[in-house]
Amino acid sequence: MDKDNNQRLDQWLWQVRIFKTRHLASKAIISGNIKVDTNIIKKTHFLITIGSKVEVFKTPNLKDIEVLKLSSRRISPKEINLYYLEIKSEVNTILENNNYYSSSKSESIGKLNKKERRIINEFKEKIFFKG
Repeated sequence: MDKDNNQRLDQWLWQVRIFKTRHLASKAIISGNIKVDTNIIKKTHFLITIGSKVEVFKTPNLKDIEVLKLSSRRISPKEINLYYLEIKSEVNTILENNNYYSSSKSESIGKLNKKERRIINEFKEKIFFKG
């Protein structure tokens, strides 16, 4: 195949800044989160061409993209519109409504504070030392 007419999928996804690293692009492909022309792709070395339709699922977003141009380098954010056309972009409302991604630190589950630890310890003492 002619090298100018196709490019590796993982390279292209990284070069057009859909993923921050090529490793993340590869992981998304292997996990089955990428479709090319309605086929689920599981191989990072899959070759795409100009005009390919790529569907990218990055939780909670789903993007349908058409490849306009192939690249030989990582492009600047200003040039993104020259390399792909975003046909459709959706946000999964189920994940958004369930606050899957917490917007503030206080809402996230993390390290317990002193008061919460005391309540849990009191509860454990009542259960385990009753008998």
